[in-house]
Amino acid sequence: MKTKLRPHFLKLRPRFTLVVLTGVALVSAALGGISYVESSQALLDASQKHLLALAQSQAGSLALRLEKVATVPWTLRTVLSREGEVNQADILGVLRKNLAQNKNIYGMAMACAPYSCNPQKKLFAPYIYRSPQGIKIARLDSKTYDYPLQNWYLIPSRVALPSWSEPYYDEGGGHALMTTYSAPVVVKGKVKAIITADIDLKVLARMVRRISPGQEGHAFIISKRGTFLAGPKEDWVLRQTIFSLAEKWNRPELRNLGRRMIRGVSGILRFKDMVAGRSSWLAFAPIKGPGWTFAVVAPEKQVLRPVVDLTQHLVFWAAIGLGAMVVVILLMVLSLTSPMQKLAAGARRLANGDYNTRVHNVRPGDEMGELAETFNSMAKDITEYVHQLEETNQNLAASLKRVELLENIETHMSKFVPESVKRLIETAPENPDLEKREQDVSVLFLDIAGYTRMSENVASEDMNFLIERYFSSFLDDIYKNKGDINETAGDGLMIIFQDADPQMHAAHAVKTAVAIQQTVQRVNRDLAGRFQPVVVNIGINSGSAMVGSSRFEGVAGTRWTFTASGPVTNVAARIGAQATEGAILIGPETAKRVTGKFKFTSRGKKHLKNVKEPVEIFEVTEQ
Repeated sequence: MKTKLRPHFLKLRPRFTLVVLTGVALVSAALGGISYVESSQALLDASQKHLLALAQSQAGSLALRLEKVATVPWTLRTVLSREGEVNQADILGVLRKNLAQNKNIYGMAMACAPYSCNPQKKLFAPYIYRSPQGIKIARLDSKTYDYPLQNWYLIPSRVALPSWSEPYYDEGGGHALMTTYSAPVVVKGKVKAIITADIDLKVLARMVRRISPGQEGHAFIISKRGTFLAGPKEDWVLRQTIFSLAEKWNRPELRNLGRRMIRGVSGILRFKDMVAGRSSWLAFAPIKGPGWTFAVVAPEKQVLRPVVDLTQHLVFWAAIGLGAMVVVILLMVLSLTSPMQKLAAGARRLANGDYNTRVHNVRPGDEMGELAETFNSMAKDITEYVHQLEETNQNLAASLKRVELLENIETHMSKFVPESVKRLIETAPENPDLEKREQDVSVLFLDIAGYTRMSENVASEDMNFLIERYFSSFLDDIYKNKGDINETAGDGLMIIFQDADPQMHAAHAVKTAVAIQQTVQRVNRDLAGRFQPVVVNIGINSGSAMVGSSRFEGVAGTRWTFTASGPVTNVAARIGAQATEGAILIGPETAKRVTGKFKFTSRGKKHLKNVKEPVEIFEVTEQ
């Protein structure tokens, strides 16, 4: 008895069409998917580079604007320093003329040092600024505004160098949120006056809003201490820092981002937007001059928009191609007159992923034979291509994993490598010269007084916060003066200063010590009411030391360190141990090199531990 076969639901022609289309669609989807992944990654990289380039170009533009502002008081300062005297009668006209010619400047002032402009008058400081009613004149030498104590005057008058001030609200002059560039007029080594140029932060905020990326993006500027100068929220300006927001929202990644930004580097990363709370991309770049950082934030969907457009484009053309292929196959099937069971079976096997399938026993010489030959050739090409893709994907995955591992190692290891070692490796990455060499250096030892007692009385989390807060606030001054943090302990730092000029690195070391003590006082005020004030003792010594790497080999492995060693380092540590109550003590060689630059008094010769001869120690008395 013959078994009755169930008839096919579809006839041969539609079945053939369906099988061929299924096979082609699978291959096309595989190829399209690979193309999409590679193209989307390339577009994403391009979008990120575009966002970073936008941040860098706008940071450069802002730096150029600020440089133009700084040029005005610098030029005026140069002229006055050369003439050697300041004429009170002419200064108002000069300030008014410069203010009128420079639209980016909000106000200008000339603040004389006490009795320097007029022997009969202690203070003299005219100030000219813009207002809705036009240019106005104010006096900063009023009884309610003691300008010699303002940071914009105090800092450049102490160091005799121009500087940008931290932003502030000026109640004595322009009554506005502003930042000031101060240029000292130095005559015969003495500061006779300070020439200033102010920038209105509201104007800066408007500029930032105009260059925000897209309708949903935004931009902001932070100072070198992380304070918001311009941003998406007006109530953040001068009231919040990126670090205070990180503490408020308990976002450690935001604190780490702030540390990267204030170091003066560029970068781009994916993060959670501080304003909208959505996934976004942030690119940042330093603004040369004042040490600020400019950042742009774009929603992730805006950065990925080219990828979405690519997807739609691929789907559109894939649909058109598939439709065209249906028409071609249907026309071809209409010309067939004989069954195509073998080819259909082979097509089904191919559609099911059997790329090794082949069609046999089909008579050659006619259209069916040519079709069978073409089918077999196509199946062979697909098999080879799939094998190539699998091998390529495996190699690519292994390579990406190795690259990711190397990048992670580099990222984590760079945090523990001194800046001097990084520079040596960057100079000769294949064979860096890390051998110890005799070099003239200045070594600074910094110690937090009473650290052990504090550790017993303060919770470990609070203690870690205090150490990070104080040590982080020292970094700008250390790097500014070319210092290199070589070793850290729980309560102290060892910092090495190098320069071709021995007097220069000695001055940098003392200048850093003075700046650190001022920073300690400021942080003590910021943390008043929460923690007891901290006292930092500092010791400095200069001279020849062996600088380079030391290698310690054991059974378990090899350990490398990069440091300065020798009597100069030992004496510096012993001098630091003599310091109490926040004193800055320096050795005789350091004192010799900074004579005339800093005031200090002798404490007499002291017998130091493990030092054969007594050493004369000096205390820096006026900073």
